[in-house]
Amino acid sequence: MPNASTLRHQPFVKPDPELMDLVINHLSSHHPLPKVLENEIKACLFEVRVKKNEYLLKQGETSEYLYLIIKGLVVGYTTLKNKKLTTYICLEGESVSAIKGMYGDEPSGESIYAVEDSLLIGLPIHNLLQWLETSFELNIIIRKIVESFYKSAHQRSNLVRMGSAQEKYEFYLTTTNHNIQRIPPQYIADLLDIKPETLNKILKKAKEPNEASVETYFELIEDYMRNQEAFKQHGLTLPKMAADLRIPTHQLSHVLNFHYKKSFTAFVNRYRVDYVRSKLHNTSAWQHLTIEALGKEGGFSSRSAFFAEFKLHTGMTPSEYAKSGQN
Repeated sequence: MPNASTLRHQPFVKPDPELMDLVINHLSSHHPLPKVLENEIKACLFEVRVKKNEYLLKQGETSEYLYLIIKGLVVGYTTLKNKKLTTYICLEGESVSAIKGMYGDEPSGESIYAVEDSLLIGLPIHNLLQWLETSFELNIIIRKIVESFYKSAHQRSNLVRMGSAQEKYEFYLTTTNHNIQRIPPQYIADLLDIKPETLNKILKKAKEPNEASVETYFELIEDYMRNQEAFKQHGLTLPKMAADLRIPTHQLSHVLNFHYKKSFTAFVNRYRVDYVRSKLHNTSAWQHLTIEALGKEGGFSSRSAFFAEFKLHTGMTPSEYAKSGQN
């Protein structure tokens, strides 16, 4: 009999080519893929649409798929003694699967649940296991993806061991790459193992405006990004930016989330895309470079990340944008 998670996805729908390219870009961001394997992966991909409050996987079922979130918000949680414990929160551009039982060799240790209407692309685990037998490149990619899963689990383990609720929240701000305004507070509270009403008090206090400080932060951030062009740094991270600006990391994260309404990565990539767009408007400014080199000059660390982010903002690849002559 087919697994329950399989039945949820039937009939299988083939994704649009652009969505399949996003999956390849995501995998290639970890390590380049051979063209032959890219084509084999594309042949196995399928589209998954889940409504808010629906499940991709329930605890105890067999995990049969690795997913990439194209649009939406999902959480993973485990149930122990009738209590739900949120183990991870994932948004667009992130891969998601069971952590325990990822390869279908034992029942899943968690449920995967849609908090918003979500669009994902699925890849069957049995195909993945076949390719892992022969592909050195895919072994590197999956190792890095699994490392990201366990890094997330380790961060949560650290969070729940911290002292006060305020300390937990501040640590979360410094380690998350999400725009936390997208996430319903009850899921953040559960992830941090604090009461929702306690988190609401922390959020309310954090939102109380200190106009002088916020204005100073705006000036520092704008100078750092526009005049110093810090977005060109390939190794730019939230802690590094905070150290350069001499702003506590959790306060910088709060400003980006609640005043710019962006995660750190989205905030920096907006400047990178704008930089490349400005160069593409002036052929003489980049004719000595390839488009890929222009993306690298703008701070993108890989071709796949550059093309995916550029298309996200403009609806076109960099090459298409250059040919269109848009202003």
